[in-house]
Amino acid sequence: MKSTKFTQFLSSLILIVACAIESYACGPFPPIIPTPEFFGLSGPHKSMSEYEREENLWLWQSLTSERIPLADIEEVVYRDSRSLFYDYTGYKPTKTDNLFYIYLNNSCDGEIIDLLGTAKDLEERWREIRSPWYYPRKHDHSGDTGDFHDIIEQCKGYNGERLKDRYAFQVTRALFASRDYASCIEYTDSAFADIPDSNLMKRMAQRYVAGCWSRLGDVNRADSIFAKAGDIWSLSVEDPVKYMAERNPEAPQFIDYIRGNATDTTFMQGVRPIVVELLRNNKVSCRGDWNFIMAYIDNEFNNNKSVARQNIHKALKQKFSSEELESLARAYKMKLDAQAEDYSNLLADLKWLERKTDLLNPDAQEWLRRCRNIIYVDWVPTLWNKKDYSTAILLCAYADNLAPSEQWHEAWTNVERHVYWSPTQVLNISKMRESEEYANLIDYGSLSFQMMGSLSSAQLAFVYNHILKDTPLYSFLCSKASTDKDYYYELIGTLALREENYNRAITYLSKVSEHYFKTMNIYKWGYLCRNPFTPYPSRWKVWSPTYAGAEPWEYESQAMRHTNKSNPKAKLDFARKMQEYKRQMTYGHTSDERGLARMMYAIGRRNSFEECWALTQYWRGECCGVFEPDLQYWEDDFAQRRYAFLYDYEETIGHKATEKFYDEEIKASLAMLTTDEAKARAHFTLNNLKTIVKYYGDTSIGQYIKTSCDNWQSWL
Repeated sequence: MKSTKFTQFLSSLILIVACAIESYACGPFPPIIPTPEFFGLSGPHKSMSEYEREENLWLWQSLTSERIPLADIEEVVYRDSRSLFYDYTGYKPTKTDNLFYIYLNNSCDGEIIDLLGTAKDLEERWREIRSPWYYPRKHDHSGDTGDFHDIIEQCKGYNGERLKDRYAFQVTRALFASRDYASCIEYTDSAFADIPDSNLMKRMAQRYVAGCWSRLGDVNRADSIFAKAGDIWSLSVEDPVKYMAERNPEAPQFIDYIRGNATDTTFMQGVRPIVVELLRNNKVSCRGDWNFIMAYIDNEFNNNKSVARQNIHKALKQKFSSEELESLARAYKMKLDAQAEDYSNLLADLKWLERKTDLLNPDAQEWLRRCRNIIYVDWVPTLWNKKDYSTAILLCAYADNLAPSEQWHEAWTNVERHVYWSPTQVLNISKMRESEEYANLIDYGSLSFQMMGSLSSAQLAFVYNHILKDTPLYSFLCSKASTDKDYYYELIGTLALREENYNRAITYLSKVSEHYFKTMNIYKWGYLCRNPFTPYPSRWKVWSPTYAGAEPWEYESQAMRHTNKSNPKAKLDFARKMQEYKRQMTYGHTSDERGLARMMYAIGRRNSFEECWALTQYWRGECCGVFEPDLQYWEDDFAQRRYAFLYDYEETIGHKATEKFYDEEIKASLAMLTTDEAKARAHFTLNNLKTIVKYYGDTSIGQYIKTSCDNWQSWL
């Protein structure tokens, strides 16, 4: 709720905070359109070691107890040092809340304790020789390779079956750390010969074998082993994607590698012909993945939406490598459906998507972002361009209100530019809508509200009547969207004021409850306290800070000092007065009566777009830049292409146009006046006291000034 001039201040932190509160009180806000991933990885890229770590933690949990949190297992296996591990598992173990340590001690599982102790001993010795500060000490004959002979023999001496693969893996690591690459290869091939290829320890050991071959100079063999293990990141080939597609296309790391480069146009264009060849291979089982990739590339990079839709529908009929990818494919289908104006599955898809935003879902926030992206980026502009304003607004309002509707509020007061804060409170949307104290940040700062405010009053009236239709889609959307009569009627009335349609404004504003007016932000923050029929000599009060380096800024101090003193019937009273002045302009008995009415109408009209702008608008100019989201979809090109229809004061009405109309009407109204009394009255209203004293001093108003004002000369 700011003038465009106000956005220049940003010079003081306190002032920024004050601006935030006032800005949030009303709006506007740029369309907050999140940009989540629909094919690319939503989180950071994982290394091969991270894939192995995750799988290993699950294996440890299945080997011990599913009641042990993975975080506790990770702490013991990967984070704690050797000495700390022995402190917690020794003869008199140190007390701990870690459930993995508790399990090991209570179960007296010596096998696992011995294995983990050996692994930590190996890791610590290996870390030591990898340190740049390492040098051989006295009685240390290992040189820079370390001495792992005792660990190797200990691990080879294990005769059980339960941890056979894990002990064999430790031998592989120890031989690699010893730089005995030939022995490492020979031992690993032998030790894991009867262990399935799917075994994690075997796959991890094979990566060490590949490293051995690479160091021995056989890079081709190393690449072949890396590919089999899924380690695309370690490949030395020129085109790792093509190499993996030919040797191990089912590896989950392969898909994730492509997803990690999903925004790289050149990369993804190079992937497409490889995927085409893959889909010709009947041995490829997870064909849903690859058809999804095709759809994504064709839509995002080739602008071939029809082919993209064909591929996404193929994908959803086939097997996926993960539930995550299948869900992302269905969400992406919703984007493509919107672009094709296909409504057939919209309701079913929205119901499915809403379940993804359940608070118990760990990925609820990301799915909420995806839901809003689909609606804001694709569905709303498509519907709006078709002039289906009802569905567009209702769908947008659904997305606006889909998140948990609780907000933190800090009550505050402003005294001579000093901001004082009271304790924070939490309010849900229902309480916010009933509150006469706290700002409602949802209903008046949402994209759907901006969209409604971009229509004409007649259009919005039609929209409101239309959304009340009992259709399955509308009923579902109304479960989240606000359809309160006061909410719509007040906005329709405000739009009518903006259009100077005072009959319609009176019709709708008279039906809005006084309590609702008191819950509005423009009321709570004092923006309706000014008299719209008083000429204001200047738009803004200018204050220049005294401290060095500060820039002058312009501030609506009058409104700030009149918080909670607004008239709840200000808009209705204004509409009635303007309607009366409009009637008098036409049907007044004398030229003086018509001229004075014309002048008052001009003053009221001008003020309704300037000092008293809250009568016709919910914001001025642009929101303070500090609150504009730094998101991809608020770039100028997107805004111009998709949301250029949003109402903007500077472009639609404009200060210059308003002032020009005002000046012309004042001149015209003064020219209509015939008597000195009427002229004096007009100039008194305009605060032209000099003119009255000079030319109309003998009038009743002229005498009033001379007799009633002790220092009237100073007024002049």
